[in-house]
Amino acid sequence: MISEESKARFDREVAKYPADQKQSAVMACLSIAQQEQGYISESTERDVAQYLGMPVMAVHEVTTFYNMYKQRPV
Repeated sequence: MISEESKARFDREVAKYPADQKQSAVMACLSIAQQEQGYISESTERDVAQYLGMPVMAVHEVTTFYNMYKQRPV
C-alpha cells in the first residue's frame, strides 16, 4: 500500500513529463516506493502500474532490470 504522501511525490514526478508520457516517471515512482517500504513488492509494482496506467509486466521489467531496486526486504 502506497501512502498518500508518496502519491503526492508521484504527482510531482509525473508533472515533469507530458500528460501522455507519464510512464516515463516509473523509475522515480519505484524509487519513492522503495524509500517508503524498503523494497519493491509485487503489490507495489501493481500499485505503481495502476497509478501510471501501464501494464504490471512493464513495471516488473524495470524492477528486475535495474539492480538498485530490491525485491525482498533487506
